[in-house]
Amino acid sequence: MSNPPYGEQPGGYPSGQPGGQGYPGGQPGGYPDGQPSSKYGTDPYAPGTYGGPMAEPKKFSLLKTFTLVSLAAYVLSSLPSFFVSGDQVQQDMIATYEQSGMSSQEAADMSEMGMALNTGFTWVTLIIAVGLYLLVYFGLKKNKNWARVTGIVFGLVGAVFSLLGIAFGSLLGMGVDALGIVLTLLYVAVTVYWLMLAFSTDVKTYLKQFTR
Repeated sequence: MSNPPYGEQPGGYPSGQPGGQGYPGGQPGGYPDGQPSSKYGTDPYAPGTYGGPMAEPKKFSLLKTFTLVSLAAYVLSSLPSFFVSGDQVQQDMIATYEQSGMSSQEAADMSEMGMALNTGFTWVTLIIAVGLYLLVYFGLKKNKNWARVTGIVFGLVGAVFSLLGIAFGSLLGMGVDALGIVLTLLYVAVTVYWLMLAFSTDVKTYLKQFTR
């Protein structure tokens, strides 16, 4: 058996070992350290850049902030209902009931009952609303999509009923004043903006990654 030609070593490699001088960089695969570099070229693979977790978008931060803003607006819009107890308001209600055929005493009793019910209903709805707002807010703080959905339902119902409250309050002689109308419209405007944020693609995509 003849010897290999001059300069060759067994195996056909110039230096006799794989990855010797016959490889670029002196290592298998042409890499200086014998290992391939990043999957995406020269930069290391970075989560959040190539399919990693999505960073919190600005709209989601605004969504959380405006949850509290909407809560404040709702509380402010409810305050006038606690003061619908003046003599002028009661006289207006009595006059409305008398026009419907009631006696003066019956009209007075109905007006007192109506104002007491209004105050009680306002307290109950306010307490429930504050609880729901806090539930949604802390749910969003934990990146829960159910909090967004709950807020959407609550926002739609709240805005519609607030507008209906103005309409029916005027029809029933409940003394809806200009301040009450302005505060209610402010609440509705804030709620509409909150709904726009909640329905945005950025918010939905961000929360989707936390869905199990």
